[in-house]
Amino acid sequence: MHIHRFTICLMLLAAWGCQTDSETILPGEASSANGPQGATEIPATNLRIKQMLVTGNNGGLGPMFVNTYFTYAKGRELENVTIPTDTYAGLNTRLYTYDEQGRITVSRSLRENPTNNGIRGYQTNYHYTDSTIVQTDFQVDIEGNLSVNPQAPNYKVTYRLNNEGLVYEEFEEGTIIWGSETTELRRHTYENGNIVKTTTLDAFGQVVSTFYYEYDNKVNPFYKWSHMYSPTLTCSRNNVIGWRTGKSEPQRNEYTYNEHGLPLTKKNVTQGAVLTYDYETFEN
Repeated sequence: MHIHRFTICLMLLAAWGCQTDSETILPGEASSANGPQGATEIPATNLRIKQMLVTGNNGGLGPMFVNTYFTYAKGRELENVTIPTDTYAGLNTRLYTYDEQGRITVSRSLRENPTNNGIRGYQTNYHYTDSTIVQTDFQVDIEGNLSVNPQAPNYKVTYRLNNEGLVYEEFEEGTIIWGSETTELRRHTYENGNIVKTTTLDAFGQVVSTFYYEYDNKVNPFYKWSHMYSPTLTCSRNNVIGWRTGKSEPQRNEYTYNEHGLPLTKKNVTQGAVLTYDYETFEN
């Protein structure tokens, strides 16, 4: 179930995923002196990501480090996202449905070629309250019909929001670990507008893992917007430059930036793979 969670089920929550009443710094807005400590002032722009392209060995670097192409309905509201693969699955396409408040209510991830048992992909539904976002997942067959995943029929994630609208906890129910259904809880610690620590607890409250993160002082283009939801990515103002577990040596990213302080390239120092961001302008 962990593979399913991190490669398929964690779809877009986009701009609403980490809503807050405090000031935000988006690619389309200017920052002010009230932003996070050390943040660079960024002039207002109408830029959105058109595509992300990878060169070098990106094996094991995750779903945010692959060739990805974005199509928009309007503004930064996504119509679909396509991700080519060199596997039997073929092209992966993600489709999105929004509510009247511009929040994604349904996200579908469909593969070009179905599995041997006729599954085309997965659908994720989101339900909102003032203090939570609840995620439920379904399989999608060739005809577009929905069914629960028989390997984890009770799977559900509840994202708990603090008084600023930021995700501070993720409670995962019905996940399968070592063949048994159980729960996990992830807690996020913020400093200067960024998640600096994520602690995962098992069903008995014991610590399973702890991740630590370091950031630059530039604009994160996925802040309050992303096609692949992860609180560390979408709830942090700046870009991750280092991460580690426990006392291990940190992994590192190196960036180059454009005149607006947005990343142009991201290099994984360990493997040498480079992700290039291409932007396009749009009208509000």
